[in-house]
Amino acid sequence: MIDFLWGVLAVLVVFGTVVVVHELGHFGAAKFFKIRVEAFSVGFGPRLFGFRRGETDYKVCAIPLGGYVKMAGENPDDVTGGIEEFLSHPKWQRFIVAVMGPVMNGVLAVVLLTGLFYYRYEVPIWPRDPVVVGLIKSDSPALRSDLRPGDRIVAAGARQDPTWEEFLLEVSISPGVPLQMQVQRGGQTFPLTLTPEARGRDSAGYLGIAPFELASVQVKEVLAGRPAAEAGILPGDRVVEVGGVVLSQAGIDLVDAMDRNREPVIPITVLRNGRELEFQVAPYLDETTQRRMIGVMLNPIARTTVKQLSMVEALNASIERNIRFGGLLFEFLHRLLRGTAPVSMVGGPIAIARQSSLAAKSGLSDLIMFIAVISINLGIVNLLPIPILDGGVIAIILVESLVGRDLSLNVREKVTQVGVIMVILLVVAVTYNDIIKSLPASLGKYFP
Repeated sequence: MIDFLWGVLAVLVVFGTVVVVHELGHFGAAKFFKIRVEAFSVGFGPRLFGFRRGETDYKVCAIPLGGYVKMAGENPDDVTGGIEEFLSHPKWQRFIVAVMGPVMNGVLAVVLLTGLFYYRYEVPIWPRDPVVVGLIKSDSPALRSDLRPGDRIVAAGARQDPTWEEFLLEVSISPGVPLQMQVQRGGQTFPLTLTPEARGRDSAGYLGIAPFELASVQVKEVLAGRPAAEAGILPGDRVVEVGGVVLSQAGIDLVDAMDRNREPVIPITVLRNGRELEFQVAPYLDETTQRRMIGVMLNPIARTTVKQLSMVEALNASIERNIRFGGLLFEFLHRLLRGTAPVSMVGGPIAIARQSSLAAKSGLSDLIMFIAVISINLGIVNLLPIPILDGGVIAIILVESLVGRDLSLNVREKVTQVGVIMVILLVVAVTYNDIIKSLPASLGKYFP
């Protein structure tokens, strides 16, 4: 029950923060230009609670899929010609009102990460490293290819000299698509084509490779009554060797090392407080994965860089990180429209709720990072030229500026109707994706 309540609180914090800040952007701009605001709503549908102050109804509604600011004369049916109405104001003022929601989402993301980086700037190093193959997972496309530990991938698709972060992104959004690579081995470079497999409920691309350093793992949790606990392994132990195989040198991880060793009892060496200790552990066969397990939860051990940043340095790092977030989203949307990225990777409210809960459990830093990512994504998505979204309003204003006159109320009405249908279909699609991903594997396989 405590975990459930904690998850609900995390969802409210994430949704509430990004939606309220977005709508405050529209609200503040409308008030500045003396446009009458009739409602400031967090959520859609039936009103749950709120209050009225002046001309505005501030409320929270039942369906937590966003929010809205209702301005006088914003909808074609409501236009009377009053000077306090949205459509009675100059186009440049309407443009600012429409764009301020996404702008505020960007500002929120920058402010959050600036504060986080000023407090503590710690990032893993390996995502920025060149792609040198370390781990090669069993039952993976990489294992069935000519790749070997130590190979360096110097080109993948259109990317030259990719970092691990860039390479893994390229792989994840390319399931079922042959990926042309250039591989460097011992001073020789040769071409290699690998097709990432669709894995998981998101059907993201998977090759099964990782850096060498991710082979080193630390025990996060030991499950009671399982072989690791019975043998004496403790949380905080660093696993360095399994059955005589040094993980950091062999290019395999703990699970693969146990799978390849069929002995009933396997010696496992851990590093504890600077001392190496060996335990005799008898793995069991997990019925779900059909793999040998010992009953531990693990954390990869990766190099990190920790710096004390000034406020200006923290701001620059925040802007750079948010530009990367935005760039990744634009690239994904581009591939989605081309049909080279799976629609199943698109998440909706349920997926956001699930990730909000996970981020909150991981710690305040992860929750702040997650809010920033959602905020910048919300701002960008709202700029798409879809009627009734902010981008649709901006597109209409730009079209009217080009043709030199306002669109007729009849045309506006039809555009609005199309926009409502598009948004409803989008919400249905992403919610369907979320529900299918939430089903048990035994049921999810029956759905496309």
